[in-house]
Amino acid sequence: MSNLSTAELQETLKPKPGLNCLITAGNSFRSDDGLGPYIASRLKNFSDLEVFNAGDRPEDIIDEVISKKPSHMTVIDAANFGGAPGEIMTIPEDRLAETSLSTHRIPLNVITKVIQSEIETQVTFLGVQPKEVGLGEGLSKEVKETADQIINAIKKEHSK
Repeated sequence: MSNLSTAELQETLKPKPGLNCLITAGNSFRSDDGLGPYIASRLKNFSDLEVFNAGDRPEDIIDEVISKKPSHMTVIDAANFGGAPGEIMTIPEDRLAETSLSTHRIPLNVITKVIQSEIETQVTFLGVQPKEVGLGEGLSKEVKETADQIINAIKKEHSK
């Protein structure tokens, strides 16, 4: 795993054939773990992208995601992979457990497996290294810059 360049991030977020789905997770009251809700709140009304803010209860969105039948899902969450704050990387599913911050009840890879048991969809996991996940609102400067980079890449790639 290595930090994604801007070009690699753009390529990762590029629309795939069919309906694309973005799932964000996190808790806005735990500093940088609020990355997901921050991103989701700034992405609205795309014709080729469904955005779901799973917050700290990703199990609550399973049925809604399944009903949309996306061909591809991108899951974004804060992840502790030992990188520099704000660093972003694609995380292989088999490494999710070791990078999880455990701020949600059910691990994201379990949620995506449930969805995949009902529909055929590909999943990409993007993790952003947090600086702080203690109680408190607002993202650190490093994580906010990365979140804004993700938002801009999605806005550039997807049509309204």
